[in-house]
Amino acid sequence: MGERKSPGIRAYMSALKDSIARLKPSSQSQAIMIENINSNLKVVRREVLSLQEQVTTLQEQIHVLEENKEK
Repeated sequence: MGERKSPGIRAYMSALKDSIARLKPSSQSQAIMIENINSNLKVVRREVLSLQEQVTTLQEQIHVLEENKEK
């Protein structure tokens, strides 16, 4: 009823990745910093995917437990 769903974490990470890709470092230290940011973003992405899989698994387990409780 008129509620808007906020963008998911994947959308935010994609926007960050796009923004970082548009950065043009003016020094070697800035280039290294951008590389580090990209590396950290990849780690965060992997962790988010892992957490999303765990949430899905837990939701399925809850669903099964609720079905068994109803019987």
